[in-house]
Amino acid sequence: MKQKNLITVVTDHQITADTIARAIGANEKHEGYYLGNGYAVTWTNGQLVEATFSPEESFVLSTTMDSRLAYAHNFKFAMRDYDELVGYKKSAEDTRQLETIKSLWKMSQTVVNAMRPDITGDLDFLSLYYFIASPVDTRRAWLPVLTKKAIVHAVNHGPQNRKEYEKWLEESIYNAIVQAAKENVELKGSPAVEEISVADAARDAECAGVPAPAPGEKCEGDRYIGVVTDRCPLFNLPALMVQAACELDYTHEKTILTAYRLYAKKLISYPAVLQNTIPGGVWKAMLRNMEMLRYNSKWGRSIPEGKPSKCHNFRNGETVYNGFGIVTTGLHPTDLSRDEEKLYNLIVKRVIDAFAPDNYDKGHKPKGGKKKSRRYRKEKKAKTVKTS
Repeated sequence: MKQKNLITVVTDHQITADTIARAIGANEKHEGYYLGNGYAVTWTNGQLVEATFSPEESFVLSTTMDSRLAYAHNFKFAMRDYDELVGYKKSAEDTRQLETIKSLWKMSQTVVNAMRPDITGDLDFLSLYYFIASPVDTRRAWLPVLTKKAIVHAVNHGPQNRKEYEKWLEESIYNAIVQAAKENVELKGSPAVEEISVADAARDAECAGVPAPAPGEKCEGDRYIGVVTDRCPLFNLPALMVQAACELDYTHEKTILTAYRLYAKKLISYPAVLQNTIPGGVWKAMLRNMEMLRYNSKWGRSIPEGKPSKCHNFRNGETVYNGFGIVTTGLHPTDLSRDEEKLYNLIVKRVIDAFAPDNYDKGHKPKGGKKKSRRYRKEKKAKTVKTS
């Protein structure tokens, strides 16, 4: 029996696998995987194993049962069959990739879940785990950005806050089970908090026949809390799709695929999100990232002086595991296609508008600030000398 000394990283798309492999030194390319430096990196091409709700007995959901075991108990797992849906034979390709994953899995001492950073990615990995049915140590590589530092840390150490991640995952799995069972039970986590523009809030209020809310007021829905603001919010995926359709004439599918390529190229955070606020750690990173955006050829000169606004920071119990607003990473793009460049610049413009300092007026005139003050004193001194 061969010694299990391999660490296998499983992600959902080859373009992501390629980025991860280069970051951790798995530079040998093989059919269906990368290998090197003690790692193998492979991919599932999306949801490779389907989970169908079918409890062996009556519906089982117990607070004393581990959430992963509850998921295993209430679902059946099988390789997806998309032939009829997509109109061509895809099962053979899926079968080959699944066999590759199985072989690497059985040679591994640890399997790293690097699927998309949301509950769908976790459930897809769990489905794969229970389908292969070969117990192995696992850990989660949570990757909202694909920088080398983030990849290496996540692959080797897992989530930065493991307790918070486990709590979120447990709640999310239970919610998925309840939804699949169509039970009249609510096991909701904290509602998402979204910022609503003054114009949108006024339009909704007019339709409802109520007074328009002022900036700072909250509007509560079933699954979210909306905060009215006169500041541009960060993009989430729905807002990005709408804006790209209006300004760039992109289809929604084109926007999603292009945004995912920008994410894989490490230029933006994970785009498939509903929240449009950010955790404090991301705000700190934007102190540097906003300075790097000054090199952007289209919008760099419009960046004002001062610290980025904290208007979009998390509040009311939001969690990073439900995603955060789409932001740039601070890296400068060098190899973008024209379509990628147009969408990237659209995101850059929104990031600049969203993070404009709180003391920044609409006339692009910074109020105060050391750089402005020095220029002002220098110009005033020159005028005084000339006059005398």
